[in-house]
Amino acid sequence: MTEFASSGPLQYPALFESAESESAESQKLFFTVRAAELASLTAAAALALVPIDWAGRAGPILTVLMFVVALGVQVSRVGSRAERRWYDARAAAESIKSASWQYAVGGEAFRISDTQADVVFVERLRDALRGLKHLNFGAARADCAAVTESMRRVRQSSQAERFRVYREHRVSEQVEWYKSKADWNRQRSRVFAGMTIGVEFLALVLGLLRVTGRVDVDLLGVATTAAAGLVAWSQAKNYSLLAESYAVTSHEILLVSDSMKADVTEAAWAQSVHDAEAAFSREHTLWSARRQGQQA
Repeated sequence: MTEFASSGPLQYPALFESAESESAESQKLFFTVRAAELASLTAAAALALVPIDWAGRAGPILTVLMFVVALGVQVSRVGSRAERRWYDARAAAESIKSASWQYAVGGEAFRISDTQADVVFVERLRDALRGLKHLNFGAARADCAAVTESMRRVRQSSQAERFRVYREHRVSEQVEWYKSKADWNRQRSRVFAGMTIGVEFLALVLGLLRVTGRVDVDLLGVATTAAAGLVAWSQAKNYSLLAESYAVTSHEILLVSDSMKADVTEAAWAQSVHDAEAAFSREHTLWSARRQGQQA
C-alpha cells in the first residue's frame, strides 16, 4: 500500500466547496440584513428628536424612511430566507466533509474491505444534493470527481498511516477549531455584555436628568432602543451559547481522541472513526435543531 505523504488537508468533492460557499454568503447576507434592521430602528429613534421645523421637516421624513426600511426588511423576509439557506448549506457541507473523511480512512460506513464503498459515498452526496435543490449552486465541472484523488490515496495507505493522517488533519484541527471558536465567542459575549450595560447605565442617567429637569431633550428612548439593538444582535450571534457549546465539544473530541489506537483491528478502527465523527457533528446537529425550533 502507498503512504500518504501530503501535509495538506484532504481535498473534498466539488459539492462541498459549493455548499461551503453558499453557507458563507448566506450567513453574511443574514447578518447584514439584521444589522440594517437594528440600525434603522435606532436611527429612527434618534431622528425623532429632530425639531419638526428643522430643514423642511427633514427629521420626521427621515424617521419615517428609517421605519420603512425596518418594515421592508421584515415583510420581505430576506433575512429569514438567508438564515434558512445558511443552515441548510452548512449542514450539507458538514455532512459531506464527514463522509469524505470516513471514506478516506475507512470509517464504519466505508470499511476498507467494502467493495461498494464508492457507491455508498456517491449516494451520500446525492442525499446531500437533494436537500440543496433550492440553493443557487454553480454548475459542476466535468473534471470534478465525487471521490477525489487525495481521498483515494489515503484510503489505499496502511492503517498506521491512515491513523496518523486522521489524527493530524482531522482530529487535531477540529480540537483547535472548536477551542479557538469557544474563546472568540466568549470574548465577544463579554464585550457585548459590557456595551449593553454601558448603554443601559447611560439610559438610566439620561432618565434621571430628564426627571430632575436638567435635560429637556428626551434621549432616554434613543438609549433604550440602542440597548435593545445590542441585545438583539448578541442574541442573533448567540455568542454565549456558542462559547459553551464549542468548549464542551472540544473536550468531548479530546476524550474520543485519547481513546483512538493505531494498533487495532480494522473493525475497531472503523468504529473509532465513527465515534469521532459523531462527536464532531453533535454540536452542529444540536445547534441546527435549536435554530429550526426558533424558525418554527
